[in-house]
Amino acid sequence: MRNQLSDKDLLAMCQTGNESGFSQLYHRYAKRIFNSIYRILGNQEESEDVLQETFVDFFSRSDKWHNVLSLEAWLRRMGVNKAISLLRKNKQYFTPVDDLEIQDNGDDELLEKEWRECRLTDLEQAIDQLTGVPKMVINLYLFENMSHDEVAEALGMTAVAVRSQYHRAKKKIYEQLKERYNYAG
Repeated sequence: MRNQLSDKDLLAMCQTGNESGFSQLYHRYAKRIFNSIYRILGNQEESEDVLQETFVDFFSRSDKWHNVLSLEAWLRRMGVNKAISLLRKNKQYFTPVDDLEIQDNGDDELLEKEWRECRLTDLEQAIDQLTGVPKMVINLYLFENMSHDEVAEALGMTAVAVRSQYHRAKKKIYEQLKERYNYAG
């Protein structure tokens, strides 16, 4: 059984021009990075293009590789940022939401319980029905594990606006799931 080379070993191969290093790194991370990009763009062709751009940019920046702590995290962040840039370039701008104080109605625990109990495919469908900023916020926060501050920075919004969008998106998803399950509570 062949030992799998570490990211560091593969990067060293890339720096010497060894095509196998490039190929192995690409195949190791491409699917995961593609999924992150696709969740943002929702378009397979555009997502494939952004994935390719992400790896081309990464491989052309070998002078920065020594600073990389987590190769996957860096590639994912590059891909997500490129996807957001593409949306902006295509004039799908994000309109800032007023910095409203979020009121806690005590239903967050119920929302969280309902989310855990629903099937993952139903949740994914409900998220796919969101559009614009709420969809971006949910995807970046839940699936990319970005903090509200990181999401705010990536989208050019305030953290309060991100939290507001997240809260609203959760309510929309909850309403869709509630309707789907004919829950009258």
